Amino acid sequence: MSLLKIETADHVTTLTLDRPDTMNPLGATGDGDAFAAACDAINADMDVRCVILTGAGRAFCAGLNLESATKGEGIGSGAVASATLDLRNTPPTVLFNMDTPTICAINGGAAGYGMDTALGCDIRIMSDKAKMAAAFTKRGILPESGGTWFLPRMLGWEKACELIFTGRTLTAEECLAEQLCAKVVPH
Repeated sequence: MSLLKIETADHVTTLTLDRPDTMNPLGATGDGDAFAAACDAINADMDVRCVILTGAGRAFCAGLNLESATKGEGIGSGAVASATLDLRNTPPTVLFNMDTPTICAINGGAAGYGMDTALGCDIRIMSDKAKMAAAFTKRGILPESGGTWFLPRMLGWEKACELIFTGRTLTAEECLAEQLCAKVVPH
């Protein structure tokens, strides 16, 4: 099943993470390349003035696709050992590097890799039922998907460390108070 549903209307492209049955995890084989290629094409389209990233179903993105990773496939598989970590084509980095403005519409949970992907956008708008969690520690995973770069710049070092070390889940209102989102709207 394809990761992305892409729709463009009135100069706005909506990218929908479209695996609602599994809460839209990222990381299956080809996901990073497909996401990067879609964003590159959108960024090059002078008719597109804004990108909205959202998730289908009850979650924005549950994080890294651990099923693929444990099979040695896709993003996070560790299939290729390297002395350096190359994040150039990962969704958080690709979004951050786009010239076209990006808005993340977070409709539900954004955990781990999903949170980092949301943080890669220029603006985040959250449903009052949405939440964010740097859940890496609770899964025994290193937070390598961009959050360790984004969070200290957004929150300061101490608060970023607290969130990453504890894996605490933040409600939409807490995200607004911490300035991790611009606005909270009714679900």
